Amino acid sequence: MNAIKKLQENKIFKINSIIQSTITKNWMGSPVHVKAHLIVKKINAEDVICEEYKEADGKAYKIKFLDITTIDGQEPNELAAVYGLGPKTERFKKRKAE
Repeated sequence: MNAIKKLQENKIFKINSIIQSTITKNWMGSPVHVKAHLIVKKINAEDVICEEYKEADGKAYKIKFLDITTIDGQEPNELAAVYGLGPKTERFKKRKAE
């Protein structure tokens, strides 16, 4: 969550960013949990309001920062490390060792 707030302060995580999270959809009357790509429409203090990517229904989902698995295709901690906003992750250490 701290990584997401740092990315937001530096205008890297903003409106129209694409995130991945698990949402609940109805399928034949039963709730189903689905990993989906979402487009950020509004950013609040602890959560974001999103719409599902490539869906025409326009349904809004409220996603907490802790439930975001990726931002623009990368994990939040790794994305923060790329921009120098957080500690280097294991991925950076592996690259130097090779």
